[in-house]
Amino acid sequence: MNVRRHDPLRILMVALAFCVWLRFGGEVRGALTYDFGFFPIGATNKVGGFAFAGVTNLFMESESFIGPNAADFQTSSNYAGQFLLPNQNHLYSLSFIPQALGFESAALTNYETPDPPYGGGILYLQGVGMPASRPGSGPVVPELAPLESAMTNFLVAHNFEAGTLSLMKDSKLVFRQGYGWRDNNFTKVIHPDNLFRLASVSKMLTASSIYKLVAAGKITTSTKIYDYLGIQPWGGVLGDSRITNITVQHLLDHAGGWNQYATTPAFDPVFRTVQISTNMGLNYPAGPTNVISWMFSKPLDFAPGTSNVYCNLGYLILGRVIEKASGKTYMDYIQQDLLGNAGLTNILGFTNVVQSHSRPTDLAPWEIWYADIPQYLSRSAVDFPTNINVRVIDGAGYYEAFDSCAGLSASAIGLCHYLQNYLEGYNARVPGSSFNWNYLFYGSLAGASSILLQNITQNSSSTNGVEFAALFNERYDQVEGANIAAYIAITNAVANISSWPATGGGMIQWSTNSASINKNGGFINIPLTRIGANNLSVKVSYTTYALTAGSSNFFPVSGVVTFGSGVTNKNITIPIFNDRVIDPTRQFSLELISASGGAWLGDNVTCVVNILDTNTPPNFTGLPAILPNGNFQFQTLCSTGLIQTVQFSTNLIDWQPLQTFTNATVVTTITDTNGNGHGAGFYRVVVP
Repeated sequence: MNVRRHDPLRILMVALAFCVWLRFGGEVRGALTYDFGFFPIGATNKVGGFAFAGVTNLFMESESFIGPNAADFQTSSNYAGQFLLPNQNHLYSLSFIPQALGFESAALTNYETPDPPYGGGILYLQGVGMPASRPGSGPVVPELAPLESAMTNFLVAHNFEAGTLSLMKDSKLVFRQGYGWRDNNFTKVIHPDNLFRLASVSKMLTASSIYKLVAAGKITTSTKIYDYLGIQPWGGVLGDSRITNITVQHLLDHAGGWNQYATTPAFDPVFRTVQISTNMGLNYPAGPTNVISWMFSKPLDFAPGTSNVYCNLGYLILGRVIEKASGKTYMDYIQQDLLGNAGLTNILGFTNVVQSHSRPTDLAPWEIWYADIPQYLSRSAVDFPTNINVRVIDGAGYYEAFDSCAGLSASAIGLCHYLQNYLEGYNARVPGSSFNWNYLFYGSLAGASSILLQNITQNSSSTNGVEFAALFNERYDQVEGANIAAYIAITNAVANISSWPATGGGMIQWSTNSASINKNGGFINIPLTRIGANNLSVKVSYTTYALTAGSSNFFPVSGVVTFGSGVTNKNITIPIFNDRVIDPTRQFSLELISASGGAWLGDNVTCVVNILDTNTPPNFTGLPAILPNGNFQFQTLCSTGLIQTVQFSTNLIDWQPLQTFTNATVVTTITDTNGNGHGAGFYRVVVP
């Protein structure tokens, strides 16, 4: 109800208001100078670009950097070889690649044909190198410290920004830790379960899917894929009659007849979708079926089954076999049938195995950022047929088309769930069966390095051995140098550890995967529980991880907890703060990181804590009054403990503060002692 009075009785408006401060980045600091702040290796940024005057188009030939740190900066206009319209501003992509820590600068010069330079000529740029540390998500038990050292030393030695390791001993999870930075501004520590591109480790899940379908009688390893799939060769003519002889087993064994290292018809065609789209006259990016159709029109390099040459194309074809045999998309089969909810669900609200995506804006919400040292920018495959140049990790590599050969993203713990249920790249594990299995597989693409190891022996009563997934958001080289170094570092660390799961240790986990507390509650206790035999003294490490809650909502805690012999429960206490503002529900999580002394980690390694806010915002109550002395008085109804500011205005636009206080009572009386003489006015009560 709106009331306007032209007498001394004020008009009262009590409102709940939130103040939002919006700050824009990319501030120009002086003429032609840009401050990048912390910028990751290989990250790109659109900067102010250039403009030129004139009546003719400009032909963009090249751009280069000059200056003592020029090697740290790389650029491409995205217009190389194009004519640019005059009197327009043309943005270009800039990459800052710090070679050392600290402030660095360089100068960009623009050239045109035939007479450089033009316009302003030089654009000075500056940047700051990456932080030296690679912090862990949380503490680890002292007995597993060699694994911590192996990961951090590897990341620093190879100049990698982020990695994660989940390790099982005797098929029991004992270590789950992330290192480095969740964001490319180096402000938030990684979560242990962030998603990483798997590159060729995706093939392991593809192979297990094939064997699962074979076990279900949907296909056989002798199924001939050409007749089974019915994918016609591009142009209608089969490029080699021997293609009809290729079997599922040939593709599993990389013996289908293709040598992806040959230069004709295309060096590893899975990565040549722009060439294939162009040749086929497509107006969209070539997908897996397009790539297969195009290759079916080309000759083989050798007779199927006569040689073994690593082949991405073969596993791309196996993805189509999975789709035909299951009646589902490849991704649906992986998520629903191969892994199921047990391997996929995450209490934080994301899926542990997903389809990789090319553009940074299309990545899954919990997926890590990717770093690359860009030697050049290439034409975007995901944006075909547009003529956009991007980094390989941002779309020049078409991850959506890699699916079954290199197109999955996953968390390390998600891969451990896979290993608990399958022999790596093979059949489902049968409980109580006897086998020896030792399989190591690497994945490597620009911006991704991955390792999956399963070295176990199982009999009817026990399982022994080590399994782990190690994932990184960069690649050192194309010959698995980083993967080999990481594998050696981790396995050497394992050899120096003796505190593994043992009879009497028991499984430790949170007693619940979700808990709630009111922001006025002061603290919350989350029980840790030990399940199974408990006659050993064991340790477990834990940490809190901020989600939507911050330092004004809770006090971060972490540490190592000892369960003495016979002890089955321990409470972890987290202080909760009342920030005296009205908030939506805020969340943080409690994470289990590692266990030793005979214990291992259970299924509930994450517990999400909801901080509830049931505060009532200010509302007008009763009737306002003019006191005998001329002061104006009114009352509000709201929760106690809130910070409130009373404001006054004569025009509903310009508001002046009258009083700020912490509300102590449910019904609060507010008096404007300066009210005498005001002709008309509005009041409101604001809470932060």
